[in-house]
Amino acid sequence: MSQEFKVGLTWRALFAIITAALLFIPINLYLNLVTGGTIAIAALYVIAILFSEFSRIAGSPLTMNEIFVIYSSMGAVVASLPPYYWLVYRAFYVNTPVTFAFKIHGVPLPYLVPDWLAPPYGDPVYHLRTLMHPAWAKAIAVATAFFLLTLLADVSLGILFSYLFVEVEKLPFPFAQIDYSLIETITERRSEHVRMFLAGFYPGLIYGALLYTGQALGIQIIPLPWADLTWLTEKYMPGALIGFATDPSSFVLGIMLDPSTTGLMLLGSATVWIFLNYLFTVDPRYFPVWAQEYYKGMTIATIYQRSFQRIWIAPQFGIALGLAAGLIIALRKSIVRTFKLLVSSRGSARPSHFPPFTLILAMFLTGSLGSVALHHVLIPEIPLYISLLTSTVISFFIAMIASRAIGEIGFFPSMPWPWQAIVYFTPYEGYAGWVQAPYISLGAQGSMCQAVKVAYLTQTRSTDYFKALVIGLVLNAVVGFLMMDFFWRLAPIPSSAYPNSMVYWPLFATNDSLFATRQIVLDPKIMGIAAAIALGITASTPILSKVGIASPVPLLIGCYMLPPYSIMMFIGSLVGRYVIRRYVGAERWNRLRGVLAAGILAGVGVFIGIGIALLLVARAAWVWPW
Repeated sequence: MSQEFKVGLTWRALFAIITAALLFIPINLYLNLVTGGTIAIAALYVIAILFSEFSRIAGSPLTMNEIFVIYSSMGAVVASLPPYYWLVYRAFYVNTPVTFAFKIHGVPLPYLVPDWLAPPYGDPVYHLRTLMHPAWAKAIAVATAFFLLTLLADVSLGILFSYLFVEVEKLPFPFAQIDYSLIETITERRSEHVRMFLAGFYPGLIYGALLYTGQALGIQIIPLPWADLTWLTEKYMPGALIGFATDPSSFVLGIMLDPSTTGLMLLGSATVWIFLNYLFTVDPRYFPVWAQEYYKGMTIATIYQRSFQRIWIAPQFGIALGLAAGLIIALRKSIVRTFKLLVSSRGSARPSHFPPFTLILAMFLTGSLGSVALHHVLIPEIPLYISLLTSTVISFFIAMIASRAIGEIGFFPSMPWPWQAIVYFTPYEGYAGWVQAPYISLGAQGSMCQAVKVAYLTQTRSTDYFKALVIGLVLNAVVGFLMMDFFWRLAPIPSSAYPNSMVYWPLFATNDSLFATRQIVLDPKIMGIAAAIALGITASTPILSKVGIASPVPLLIGCYMLPPYSIMMFIGSLVGRYVIRRYVGAERWNRLRGVLAAGILAGVGVFIGIGIALLLVARAAWVWPW
């Protein structure tokens, strides 16, 4: 019996999305510039709960479908940085003395920045500190074009893989149950669910108070984002990244997963970031530049940044390629079946709440090939076939890996610098080609597939989710443009008014310059070996299943995960399986663990919002020019 899917994108849901954009995007941008944090989690719970209660008071409660659309689109509205954020960063890049130390054929890099990325060095517009000036018109137009083309391609792949992994493969998507539990609790208020929700909410509230309120008041009670133990372990294992994540999301995700899954993730994480990092630090024969750069006193953040640049970019890129190839081989029948069903014109072959394959294909080709054409016009020095393969084949692989990983284990690591890794193997010399890519998927399809899974659980039309997603991202760009201009007018960026930008923007500029001057080395042999190992592990799934390992994907995904997070995730799974499950009963725990997890995150989310409010009040002094 087929499900009946209902409308979720109503005028009330649309009003909530617009309200969230106007309220939370300015706060999120300011928080990013000040602390590097995000209000996304708080916005998810605050908006969903507030609008639900307001509608209930008005006598017309929101439906579960409306709450789902509001909740699922909040992440896109709030969490993403608008494309124009990077225009202000580019203004800093052109004018900072740091970048003048890097040269190509004797020419400092700021002089190689084209006017479609930022006005040239020395332009008077930089003294005005505003994006609303004709000098920025070309850069704004290019950023807008790439944003729209990327949005089109990303959404089309999201629709395709949500059909493959939600409708056809029916993957579990462990985090989807948390989202559904929160939505169900807000909507239906079942007594059993409410009790379990509150059992998680109050501990989350207390922990959130300890974690975020102290930070806002300048009294750090619990360190964020992790408790760094490298100062202790460097005596015995220099170069190893050892610590515990203090943000509760890793622990909560662990509650939703089986210890066999999180154990494999911990094994992969510890192998790369603890044991191999330690080995390559004490034995300089393998990576002498890293061994020379390491010094005692480095933190988790600095060890990760430098060792990633000097060691792990090539291996991790290779692992991604090998994993993609292995998944394609393993899922070849499902992929073929999916395309057959999507191409089929029979009404019974494709659910009505998914668009026809011809439309999906047209969207993807328009977005990807359009970005390739624009990129080639702007940067003709990069071979056309490189951009074409990146926007089509490689993006398809990355989107598939992300969707599969989110579907199986609820986690997909961020992939920094995939385009730079590709450009490295071309003869390109210049600056723009390193920082401006054609369309390349960064794994956003994983979260889209998870949202579609929740849409299935709430019986909401998936097309309503994708419409809300597009609306939210466009709002993010429009409001983000206005607010970045406002914050820049208010005070220089970076400056003491925005302390996080003083720390990370020079780091971003240094990384861009190191790539552009090819001071970061990528070894194709290492990349090939890593790809072969990942492919071999993926291909050995039938053998591994005989010893109780259902899928090697968690092991390979763990290679991207820093130990503080994998350790806490493993601890969370142990607590859920052997403590809470034993206390509440296996059957009841399997049914309600998502509700408990949602309660914990909701409690923490409340104090994220309170902490941010206190932070804004503490910094609410007008910045005068003296």
